[in-house]
Amino acid sequence: SALRLQLVAAHEAGLKAHEAFLRLSEGFARAQLRNAAVQTSLLNSLAGGAVAKPFLDRRQCLEFASGAIGRVLGERFAAVDGQPTRVRLPEEPLMLMDRILSVRGEPRALGAGGAVTEHDVLPGAWYLDCGRIPTCIAVEAGQADLFLCAYLGIDFETKGLRVYRLLDAEVTFHGGLPRPGEVIRYDIRIDRFARHGDVRLFFFNFESTVGGRPLLSMRKGCAGFFTAEELAAGKGVVFKPEELAPAPGRKPEDWRELVAGAGKLSFGDKQLAALRRGDLASCFGPGFASLPLERPETLPVGRMRLVDRILELDVRGGRFGLGFVKGEADIRPDDWHLACHFKDDHVMPGTLMYECCLHTLRVLLMRRGWVGEAGQVWYEPVVGVASGLHCRGQVTAATRKVWYEVAVKELGFDPAPFAVADALMYADGKPIVRITDMSVRMGGTDRGTLESMWSRSCELRAEGAESGRPPAGGVRAVGGQAPLFDTNKILAFATGKPSDAFGEPYQVFDSERVIARLPGPPYQVLDRITRIEGCAAFKLAAGGVVDAEYDVPPDAWYFKSNGQPTMPFGVLLEVALQPCGWLAAYVGSALSSATDLCFRNLGGTAIQHEEIGPDAGTLTTTVKMTKNLASAGMLIQDYEMAVRCGGRLVYEGTTEFGFFSKAALSEQVGIRGTVLHSPSEAESARSVMLEIGPGMPDRTLLMIDDVDIFIPDGGPKGMGFIRGTKRVDPSEWFFKAHFYQDPVCPGSLGLESFIQLMKLAARQRWGEGRFESMALGRKHSWLYRGQVIPTSRVVTVEARVTAADDARRELHADGFLSVDGKVIYKMTDFALRVV
Repeated sequence: SALRLQLVAAHEAGLKAHEAFLRLSEGFARAQLRNAAVQTSLLNSLAGGAVAKPFLDRRQCLEFASGAIGRVLGERFAAVDGQPTRVRLPEEPLMLMDRILSVRGEPRALGAGGAVTEHDVLPGAWYLDCGRIPTCIAVEAGQADLFLCAYLGIDFETKGLRVYRLLDAEVTFHGGLPRPGEVIRYDIRIDRFARHGDVRLFFFNFESTVGGRPLLSMRKGCAGFFTAEELAAGKGVVFKPEELAPAPGRKPEDWRELVAGAGKLSFGDKQLAALRRGDLASCFGPGFASLPLERPETLPVGRMRLVDRILELDVRGGRFGLGFVKGEADIRPDDWHLACHFKDDHVMPGTLMYECCLHTLRVLLMRRGWVGEAGQVWYEPVVGVASGLHCRGQVTAATRKVWYEVAVKELGFDPAPFAVADALMYADGKPIVRITDMSVRMGGTDRGTLESMWSRSCELRAEGAESGRPPAGGVRAVGGQAPLFDTNKILAFATGKPSDAFGEPYQVFDSERVIARLPGPPYQVLDRITRIEGCAAFKLAAGGVVDAEYDVPPDAWYFKSNGQPTMPFGVLLEVALQPCGWLAAYVGSALSSATDLCFRNLGGTAIQHEEIGPDAGTLTTTVKMTKNLASAGMLIQDYEMAVRCGGRLVYEGTTEFGFFSKAALSEQVGIRGTVLHSPSEAESARSVMLEIGPGMPDRTLLMIDDVDIFIPDGGPKGMGFIRGTKRVDPSEWFFKAHFYQDPVCPGSLGLESFIQLMKLAARQRWGEGRFESMALGRKHSWLYRGQVIPTSRVVTVEARVTAADDARRELHADGFLSVDGKVIYKMTDFALRVV
C-alpha cells in the first residue's frame, strides 16, 4: 500500500542520516523503527482499519525466555513453572522475536499448529556483518518453533526431565540478506509430533519474507527432547563409506588462482587478530601488502568472533580437491552463546555452529584472494542452494575446544564469486554437526574486479621494488601498511617528548613549556591513527575527522578488575574520548596560547549499543571536531564520536572539551543551582545497611569506599536513594596515568563511581547477576564543572533512582558527584541492567 511504502521510505532516509553521525538519540531511533515495524505488520495483516494487538509483544517473549510461562500463557500453563526445566526461548542477546503476531492450533493438544512472528533488523544491532544480518541470525530469528511446541503442550509430556535439541533442518535462501530498517516475517508451522521410544520428536518448517518478498525457507525441520543420559550416549555424526570417498569438485574450465601458494598453511591467534583488524599481510604474508584496499572486509569481531585460529589450510586439499580448511575455537563456560541459550540448559545453538563453519570457509576464500573494501563487499548465501544442517551432538560448558573442517566442492561466478562446501564440526574430538552444501557468495564484486585488483597489486609491488619504498597510502592507512601515527608516537605524546610524536613545532613542550597530554598506561586506550581528513597539522580549525584504533587485549587488567568479563563503561568512554584529545593536539590547540593550558572534558550525551568482551579485537573510533571557539584565553571544542567493532556501532554521541589555564581551573565554582537530596527523618529511618560485596570491581577499579545511606524507597521520586564516599589517595594509579605533569582523576572514573552505586541498588532489588553496566540503547548525559586532584580529600557520590523496570531488571538514575562539599559532576538518565 502507499502508506506502507511511505513508512519504508521514511526509514531508509532515517538510516542514511544515521550513517552520517546521528544527532538524535539511538533510543529514539530504535523506538521509531520498532513502532514502524509494528505498523507495517498491521498494514500487511489487516483487511480493515482496526488496530490488532500482537499475540505476544517483545516484553512477553522475554518473559517466556527467562521468566514464568504462566505469566505469558495463563494459569493453564502455570504448573510447568514448577518443573526442573521447560522449553524456553533464548535470553538476550539471542532472543530475536520482536513480536508474535498470531498463533494457530489448540493449546496443549500436541497437534499441528503455527505462528507468525517478526524480527526487526535494527541499526547498530550487535550481530551485523557487512551491514547485514548474518546467515545464522536470519535462520535463528525463526525460533518460534520453541514457543510453539510449548504452546501445543510438549512440557506436559516431558515433565521437565528432557531438553530440546535441534536434529535436522534444510535451509534455502531466495534473496539477499536483510539490512537495518527491514523487518523479517516468519510463518512457522509444526506439522506433527511423534515418539521414537521414549524420545518425543516434532517436525516443523517455516517460510520467511521481507516486505512480502521471499527471503528463506526452512524445511525438513526435526527436533527432539532428550535426557542428559541419552545426550551423553550419542555416537555423534556417523558417515557411510561413500560419503568420505574422494569426488571431483566443480569449477569453471578457465579457472585461475589469484594468489600463488601451494601446500598446507596455518594461522595462529595473533594472525587471525591481525586479519580482523584488516591487516591482511600480517596474517597471509607480504603478497597481500600491496593490495589497493584502504580497509578490507574480513571477519566479524565481538560476539560474532567464532574462530580463534586456523590449524590447516590448503587451497588444493579436501575431498573434492578444491580447498580444505580446519579452524579451532576455545570454549569457555561463560561464553555468551552458552549463557543465553538457554536459561536452565546452556548449549551452543545449532545455527551458530553453522556460522562458525561459514567463517572458517571465509578465511580460506580470503587467502585465495577473494578480498574487497569494507562497505563495498559483503557475504551472503547463494540463492537457491539448499543447505542441510544435521546435529548429532552438543557443545556445553564442559566442552573445551571445537574444530571446524570445511571442504570446498564447487567454485564459480554468478557474476559474484561463490563457493559451496561441506563441513563437519567436532566437540573435543567428537564429530557432532554435519553441514552439506553450505554456500557463500561475495557480493559487491566479480571476477574481473578481483583479477584487476590483483594485477594492480603486482604493479604496486614492482614500483616499490624499483624505488625501495613501500607503496604510498595517502592520508589513510592501507590494509597491511603502517598507520599514520603508531603506538610509539602516541605513547611519546602521552608520557615522553611531544616532538617525537608531532615534530619540530612541539619541541617547545619537550622541556620549556607544559602541554596537555593523552592518558598514559594503564589508562591509554589508543593504539594508532589510521585516517586524517578535513584538517592540517597545526592549523587550528573545526572540521577535522580522524579514525583511531585500539586493540582490546583479551587479558586486559580492566576485565579482571571489573568483576565480570566486560569492558567497564569508564574504559569504553575513554576509547571514545581519547581520539578527541589527539585531534586537538594534531591541529595545534596548545600553540594558540602563550599560557600553558590543561585539557578537560566538559560533558556529553551518548548511547551504548553493545558490550565489549575480551574477544572484541580492534575498536575503531571516528571523531570529528565540529566547533572550535576561542574566548577569554580559553578554547572550547565540540566533537562527534562513534566507536565501532567489526563495523558494528558500539558507542556514539557528542562531547565538549575545553582548554583552561591552571588559574581558571582553580576558580571553578562547580555546578550552579544544584540542591543535593537531604533525606528526611522518616526516610532515614527506612535506611538499610548495604555492603560492597560480590560482583563488584576489585580495589583497582572500585571507586566507592563506603555506602553512607541506602533507602530503597527514598529520593525525590520515592524510587530509591543511595550515597557513597571515596577518600582521595594521592598515590592512586590513575593520578599517575591521567595526566603526565597534570594529575587529575579521570571523569570517566567518576562516572564509574556513580554506576557502582547503581549496581549496589540494583543488586539489592533483584539479587545477584551480571551487570550490563550501561543499559544498551539508552541515551545518557554527563556534565563536568570541576576536578578531583591529589590534594582533594573526600569524594561524595549520590544516585537518585528515577525508574525501575522489574520485568527487564533495568534501573534508571540521576546523580551528582561532589568533592570536599562542592558539586562538580551531574549525571542524567543513566541506566543499567541485571542480566
